[in-house]
Amino acid sequence: MKSRLFIFILLVTVISACSPTKETVPTIFEGKVVYKISYPADNPYNNIPFLPTETQLAFKDDKVCFVTSGGMGLLVVVNLLDNKLKKYSSLLINDMGQNMAFHDTPEDVKDQENDPLYKIETTDVKKTIAGVECRKAIVNDITHNKTFDIYFYDKVRMNYGASPYKDFHYLIMEYPHTKYGMSMQLQAEKVEFTPVDTNVFNVHGEFQWVDKRTFMSTIKDLKVPTGFGTEKQK
Repeated sequence: MKSRLFIFILLVTVISACSPTKETVPTIFEGKVVYKISYPADNPYNNIPFLPTETQLAFKDDKVCFVTSGGMGLLVVVNLLDNKLKKYSSLLINDMGQNMAFHDTPEDVKDQENDPLYKIETTDVKKTIAGVECRKAIVNDITHNKTFDIYFYDKVRMNYGASPYKDFHYLIMEYPHTKYGMSMQLQAEKVEFTPVDTNVFNVHGEFQWVDKRTFMSTIKDLKVPTGFGTEKQK
């Protein structure tokens, strides 16, 4: 009888040791995050004064809003994600020209979610970012045959539709990202898990609605006006 009990305990111990770590169930579903942005030394964009240095994220349930400004506030790019309706939009608010916007087509969404294709493995390695204890995940970029690290907060549920992180449902606090052909590194510097004004998830103002190609071409061709910023230097 004792030998049977010993074998049973041994089997339970072995099975428990071999079981994968149980992931945390998120309990936070809305909030705001401010990320600082840095760029690689080989950044191909020469319009340095226009490059944004931070982006603000607001999220609630299945809706997400990113607001990124550049050109000393003259240019603002807003990305709106409605993951429930599968509707994704980008807005360019341009104080020096025409406001433009576009909706991602189903083909755009498919491309953005699968190219590059990511497989993400979570770990228990921890790092404090913006006062929050985060965990490291290893991203396997299957498309480009490389790996890199990201850090996430597992108490917050997030949806990253229309992106390679579509299957990852935690708040990412530090990660590399490519948008409109521009590579950047984002790291959270401020977080607030408080109620969000849902008006931020709607389009406000008048925009010229164009296709994605025209929108991206406009972003890439933005130029610093002659004499821009010189008045403050005199």
